[in-house]
Amino acid sequence: MKRTDARRLAEFALLLLLLVGGAKEYTRRLERAAERQILQRLGGQGSVQVRIQPRWGALGVWLARAQTIQVQAAGFRTAQIPFFLEPAVPAWCGIADSVQIVLEDFSLSGLPVHRLEATIPRVLLDSREAAFRLRIRLFDAPWGEGSVVLDEQGLAQFIQRRLPEVRLPRVQVTPSQLYIRGELAALLTSWRFEARGVVAVRDGRQIVAEQVQVSLEGTDLNPTLVQKVLSALNPILDIERDLRLGRAFIVERVEQGEGFIKLIGRATVPPRETGGGDGNNGQ
Repeated sequence: MKRTDARRLAEFALLLLLLVGGAKEYTRRLERAAERQILQRLGGQGSVQVRIQPRWGALGVWLARAQTIQVQAAGFRTAQIPFFLEPAVPAWCGIADSVQIVLEDFSLSGLPVHRLEATIPRVLLDSREAAFRLRIRLFDAPWGEGSVVLDEQGLAQFIQRRLPEVRLPRVQVTPSQLYIRGELAALLTSWRFEARGVVAVRDGRQIVAEQVQVSLEGTDLNPTLVQKVLSALNPILDIERDLRLGRAFIVERVEQGEGFIKLIGRATVPPRETGGGDGNNGQ
């Protein structure tokens, strides 16, 4: 009897080992498949890394229960972020307790972004797609936390696109001030100018300059002319118009650092845009 029990115990241990080993291999295959899926949406550009930490070990793998799904990507150009929700609700529902996204040094809708981060809780996914097609298909996500970091070079490109009459714009950001310098072209000539102020948030999606002072050829402008310059300059950045992040990111506050500004707020996975593909063509 003891030998029979020992044999059964050994068989159970072997079965458990095979189950755990198979779950680990399945997780690795799902990670590689997800990387290929995202790269395809990015037109094969840049680098992508996906890491999945299952909940409940091997059982969580087979039931599509994940503690975290981490996605890192860098060095790509895209018209919109490569993550979206599918419209149909699947019959088989899995869940990721946390989806963490980090995108670095990429071009979004033709404009450079230094870093984008988002941590989104309790994202629902299609467990049948994951189990049988090795495909991560998201269909529901609440709002989580997010941030977007823009450096001085990127901000200068934003301003150049916004105000083509400003030549050779240069941006300097410190913890307390924003400086914009360049040449203002008008009436067949140009004037050197400097605008200085602080950045602020308007309506959850616009980044504007406030408390602005403007000098032209070294002479400070009067308040009336400053207001005209400010009307032309603001908003410096519109999250929806310039980055197409209006359905994915709401700015709640902005922080200035040495050489960058950081937009902090709420983030989610947006629904797929209707009437077309994934928007993976870079600009």
